[in-house]
Amino acid sequence: EDVYRHIRFFTGSGRSTFERWLRRSGRYMSLFRDVLQKEGLPPDLVHLVFVESGFNVHARSYAAAVGPWQFLQGTARMFGLTVNQWVDERRDPEKATVAAARYLKHLYTIFGDWPLALASYNAGEGTVLRAIKNQGTTNYWDLRLPKQTEEYVPGFMAVLAITRDPDKYGFHGVELEDPMDFDELALKGRVDLRALAKLAGCTYEDLKVLNPAVLRHTTPVSKDGVSTVRVPRGAAEVILQAIDGGVKMPEVDLTVKHRVRRNETMRTIASQYGVDATRLARQNGITSARPLKRGMVLTVRSSLRPATLEVATLEPNDPRASTDYVPALPPRAMPRVQGASDPEGRSTITVRRGQTLVALAEKHSVSAAEIRQWNRLKTDRLRPGQRLKVRTAEAVASAAERAPVDSAQVAALKPPPRREGSASSSQSSAGATSRTIRVRSGDTLSEIAARNGTTVARLKALNGMRSNTVRIGQRLRVPS
Repeated sequence: EDVYRHIRFFTGSGRSTFERWLRRSGRYMSLFRDVLQKEGLPPDLVHLVFVESGFNVHARSYAAAVGPWQFLQGTARMFGLTVNQWVDERRDPEKATVAAARYLKHLYTIFGDWPLALASYNAGEGTVLRAIKNQGTTNYWDLRLPKQTEEYVPGFMAVLAITRDPDKYGFHGVELEDPMDFDELALKGRVDLRALAKLAGCTYEDLKVLNPAVLRHTTPVSKDGVSTVRVPRGAAEVILQAIDGGVKMPEVDLTVKHRVRRNETMRTIASQYGVDATRLARQNGITSARPLKRGMVLTVRSSLRPATLEVATLEPNDPRASTDYVPALPPRAMPRVQGASDPEGRSTITVRRGQTLVALAEKHSVSAAEIRQWNRLKTDRLRPGQRLKVRTAEAVASAAERAPVDSAQVAALKPPPRREGSASSSQSSAGATSRTIRVRSGDTLSEIAARNGTTVARLKALNGMRSNTVRIGQRLRVPS
């Protein structure tokens, strides 16, 4: 029933959103499926990207999870992705998919059960292991988990059902975007995308679309001094011919406006744009009498000096030729359980106005005590809109048969301690480490941040805010 509820939403009030996701999926679907298959995973796991980001490589959640697979920074680095001021590989369609595949394999190794592994991808393995330990069951459909996580697996299953047969659900007229089509070049040193675009006969925006992980205008360089860059199909041949002819990179003029942020110095700003700090200060009239301040807008003028491009030669066994370009997770001891998620005879109901626990128990032929136990309720009081798990007599019997196995596993289970940032995309994990306040008269975002021992940037990320403006009575999440 939970899966059908999501199908009704995606084919009803959420249809326009799903159509947008479906159109966008055409660009990345085959690439993601190929990577998953190379990593030895079921290619259908690609449908997680629908519920994670809707195939938006630039997606960012209020919990600061980024990219199509919605990695938090700590988890991304753990699984081999580079995140710094120059590059955010959480946005790279290939590398992020490799890291997601490694993470999913890691989770399946822990749980031996896909619903539990997928729930852990959303909430973090620690959250799910602690729920198993506290509630004594390895059946995902019986576990009480954060609401977002309880919706996550049925949402994935609904997406899978629709995309396997879109005509059946009324999506036959949706035109998918063309798949990514590109050549990949390995070049020595950093490469300026603006100059490369001139050489390749395409636009800078074309290269940015193909290389979404590049945060500035230059490609990142690996430890051996090699840059890998994607260019439109056919452009690689044009570039290689130009290199053979000894052509230099075209000169590129750069004039941008830069708003000074907190803790920035003239040296760090100059380094970011590759210009001289003294010259930048002189051009903008920054002196000891007029020092650099946060909020100032600087004009940055520079030009890229012509340089000779050199092709980097990759060995046949170079990891950049396969998914091995993302470093593997180092081996470590992990708790393990053998999950047994069975949805048969289980459903979720929504409490309506006037309904009581006793009436619901009679309607579903179970006792009020059983509903309290399944939902960990402390009282018989219900509220309209509350969601409750119920089981049939057959499901109760099957759970009782499984109980001795789960009890033995729970007795030996040592879940990891709770820590912030353990989830890949868990907005629920962010909620578990935050509380809600109301904005008072005269409050500013900086005052609220100082009062709660945090930063303005973190408050904005936690609440999905783009500006520093707050209003009286507004509810804000703050770190607890």
